[in-house]
Amino acid sequence: MKFLIDADCPRSIGDTIKKAGHEVLDIRDIKPNAPDKEIYELIKSKSLILITRDTDFGNILRYPASSNCGIILLRVHLLPVKEIIAIINDLVARVPEAKLLGSITIVQKGRYRIHRT
Repeated sequence: MKFLIDADCPRSIGDTIKKAGHEVLDIRDIKPNAPDKEIYELIKSKSLILITRDTDFGNILRYPASSNCGIILLRVHLLPVKEIIAIINDLVARVPEAKLLGSITIVQKGRYRIHRT
C-alpha cells in the first residue's frame, strides 16, 4: 500500500508503516503547509491513502475518495502516539488495500468504520 501522512500526524506513524513494508510519503517533505485541496489532488494523482486528523477530509462532498485513493481519518486526539500507531498497524494488517481505496475510513479506539463513496 502507498500512504501519505498529513502534517497533523506524528511522523512516527509513517516510520512504523514503512517498517511493515508499505510505501510512505509525508506531506511535510513534499510541500509543507499545503492546502487541503492540493493534498487531495496529490492523493488522487498518485493513488495514495491519506492518513490525517483533519476532519475536513471527512466531508465526502468536498473530498470524495475515488477508486484510486482513500482517506483514513484519525479520531484519536487524546491517545498517546504509541496507541495511535498500534491502531493504525491493526487497521493496515486487517483491511486490504482494495477496501481502503475508494473509501473514507474513520478510525477510533476500538473500532473503525469504512464508508464507500
